[in-house]
Amino acid sequence: MTAFEGTVRLVGERLVLRPFCLDDAAVLIEVIRAREDFLPPNFPTALEAEPIAWFLREGVHRIQHFGLGVHLAVTERYTGDLVGTIGLFKVDWTHLTSEVGYGMRPSARGRGYATEALGLVSEWALHDRGLHRVELRAMVTNRASIRVAEKAGYLREGVARGAERDSGGISRDMIVFSRIATDPPPRGVPRPHPGGASARLVAGDEEGRYQ
Repeated sequence: MTAFEGTVRLVGERLVLRPFCLDDAAVLIEVIRAREDFLPPNFPTALEAEPIAWFLREGVHRIQHFGLGVHLAVTERYTGDLVGTIGLFKVDWTHLTSEVGYGMRPSARGRGYATEALGLVSEWALHDRGLHRVELRAMVTNRASIRVAEKAGYLREGVARGAERDSGGISRDMIVFSRIATDPPPRGVPRPHPGGASARLVAGDEEGRYQ
């Protein structure tokens, strides 16, 4: 296996995870203008129409095309509103491993959306896409993201010292979490499948910046 094939669409109790598209241009412009801090590092940061259009049409999908990961829009199931992003990256098909990152918009935080999205993506990656291990890292001071990881069934493995530099240029310790395919799913979370899964997860606070 070398790529995530086809269109990814994961449906949960309150969320739909889907590919980004040109229809997301207006909300992306709104996010950039408001300087919201939840987008992955490779997303556009400048209000330039042509680069934003190219990114939504092609750029955001390249990681999936080359089998290195996937970026998904996290949207409310019944309104279609964009509430965040989630993605797999650093996929290694030889060892069947990946990392996961997510971010929620400021207006969507504290509703358990990150936990639900993380549960959906993790179950899909481990049971539908054939990965064996998904790793998640959270800053040791980020209690909200730590709770999200634990609620989504991730097990704490240890601390990676000085593994990430913060916005002030200081190297911070990161807690390493993981789920593997043989782990039991969190209580109350059924296995998702593209297009129609339902996930029932305990709501809670979450840190919104991309992890």
